[in-house]
Amino acid sequence: MRLKQLSLLGVLGLAALSCSPAGPPQEAGFRVRLLTSGALSGRWERAAERGLGLIAAELDADVARSRAAGAADQRAMLRVLAGNGIDLVFCVGPDVEALVYTEAVAYPDTDFVIIPGEIHSANVGSVVFMPEEAGYLAGAVAAAASRRPAVGLLRGVGRPWLERLEAGFAAGFRAAKPNAEVISTEGRDGPWQLRAAGVEVALYSTDQVDAQVLAAAHDAGLYLVGTDPSLLDAEPDFVIAAVDVDVAEAMLRVAREVHDRTFIGKVFAFDLGSGVLDVELNDGLKPPGGEPDLREALERARSEITAGWVEIEELGIGR
Repeated sequence: MRLKQLSLLGVLGLAALSCSPAGPPQEAGFRVRLLTSGALSGRWERAAERGLGLIAAELDADVARSRAAGAADQRAMLRVLAGNGIDLVFCVGPDVEALVYTEAVAYPDTDFVIIPGEIHSANVGSVVFMPEEAGYLAGAVAAAASRRPAVGLLRGVGRPWLERLEAGFAAGFRAAKPNAEVISTEGRDGPWQLRAAGVEVALYSTDQVDAQVLAAAHDAGLYLVGTDPSLLDAEPDFVIAAVDVDVAEAMLRVAREVHDRTFIGKVFAFDLGSGVLDVELNDGLKPPGGEPDLREALERARSEITAGWVEIEELGIGR
């Protein structure tokens, strides 16, 4: 048995174990690979790398990642990974669903998981999140923090999941302020436009944080709800909360099933009750609305979702 150190952007991979494939998973050596596209944003890429780290630590897995430049490169890499007998391949990034679906049938001994996605077959699974529920919580927090019946959507670069997040955010804000106006802007002038319209709090809806947009929000006096929890530490003076989509934990849960040989190709759906989605508060920041109890607003909104009382008209979700 031989231990080989793997460096993964500061994440320590664990041993690659060699023995007969007929043995139990821990003896055979559990091999997991991450395949990302060149178009993948930094936030999702970092989250997937953390997932590999968790899998290596808990499941004693041999892990590594590859980045594909395009569809042809992805296809070639998938074939190489599956041909080498890799147990599990996570495919993270845009436009991979159809490619994986057509290639996986030729490699039944390798399991493939697409993040995010909504297709499945015998050895293909997909991870899908329900960000509208976390968005509803964030909207409730924004309503409690704001003195005005208006809220902002400060849009940046991102994946389609942000559209569902925004719909939930607007619904959560309007649940507390029924006649609220939702004002959408983008770019570096966006914070100033929102403040000119009387908005105090906005959802910074992006997968790729722009430092100049953040600087403009700070200078304009705009408070933000972020889509990346790292902003709570990076910008504690004006980021009041952040939506947390724990991609790493979702990866670990799926990998456990592959490792234990209980994996069945399906769509792994993670909602608010899964613990994979949530909203984190900046408890050290006094919001513009004075001293409202943001945690109380957060937990009240959570109870409304749990009880099935939430309606999100834009998505056709409701009682």
